[in-house]
Amino acid sequence: MDVPCLGVSAILVVQILFSLAMVLFGAELFTNAVEWLGNKFGLGQGAVGSVLAAIGTALPETAVPVTAILVGGGNEAQQVGIGGILGAPFLLATLGAFVIAVATLTFRWGHSLYQLHIPRRAYNRDTIFFLIAYTLSMVPAFFHSQTIHHTVAVGLVLLYVVFVVLTLRDKSDLSNDGSLKPLYIQPSSNEPTLTLVMIQLSISLALIVGGAHFLTSGVESIARHVGLPTFVLSALIIPLATELPETLNSVVWIRQGKDSLAIGNVTGAMVFQSTLVPALGIWMTPWNLTGVALFTAGLTLAAALFTFVVYRIRRILEPWALFIASTLYFVLPMQTLAARYHQPQVYWIFGSVIGLILLLAAFTIRRTRATRLR
Repeated sequence: MDVPCLGVSAILVVQILFSLAMVLFGAELFTNAVEWLGNKFGLGQGAVGSVLAAIGTALPETAVPVTAILVGGGNEAQQVGIGGILGAPFLLATLGAFVIAVATLTFRWGHSLYQLHIPRRAYNRDTIFFLIAYTLSMVPAFFHSQTIHHTVAVGLVLLYVVFVVLTLRDKSDLSNDGSLKPLYIQPSSNEPTLTLVMIQLSISLALIVGGAHFLTSGVESIARHVGLPTFVLSALIIPLATELPETLNSVVWIRQGKDSLAIGNVTGAMVFQSTLVPALGIWMTPWNLTGVALFTAGLTLAAALFTFVVYRIRRILEPWALFIASTLYFVLPMQTLAARYHQPQVYWIFGSVIGLILLLAAFTIRRTRATRLR
């Protein structure tokens, strides 16, 4: 009886590892191609990270809720769609922050103040647009008026248009040719052609979307064995797979010392996913948000607002703030599993994880102070 289960488990593990390799390789190709694309069009790094990279890598997680809403039928499909819409920004604001913080510590261990060097104007713009848009997307849930729903949906689309215009106009951090690696598919040339840049970009997107698709199906299979509710599955598990492009692109850029691209990639994706995608959900569904959905939205706003307020006060973005924001990711599964299975041990397990992350944040603060005193 156990042999088939073991066989299925082995297949799932191979599928997940293979899909991870696809996403990792695709992310490396994508970051290289999108930098050259921005360079070709004379765009600042804020525009490259917050618009080009964000839209490109947002395709996998956008495809899940859009497909569920447009193709699926019934309440279950709607819950999958709404969960995917709310879950993508939730994961980026929490677990995405954790990945960036870990990458910063890893690549700057022992010779840095452990801070991210980002353009203040771009970060403030991205975060403010996200907080406004995500909050606005919650409004239709409290009203049954179609007029309000349609007005908010149109308003979110217009908000994203304004965001893109302002971002593209910002030329304060133009890319420097000397900091760009040669295009991977044309390594012999210091100035690749636009055609080859687009070919590499297409290949990388195919790898990212394909890898995320395989990864999503594998994670879904595992989650079904655990027995998670539909909304939690779509809000917590599916984005965990589909949000890898943003987070892994950011790791690549942090390794290269391009912090503005790394952060813009994440914050730009958060703006995209709090405007255009919710607009579709609000327009096409009744947008009935359950208590768990509203709880998820509250955690998302709390994580993003905490990081933003700390940045505004200290005027620098440090890993410890990102670590603290990331702890909110574990609150949702902790509360859901404890309520579903009535097992108090769940609080101890997830509480321990949160405690370890807070200890890591405290360690980071101590290391930063010690480095400054040298």
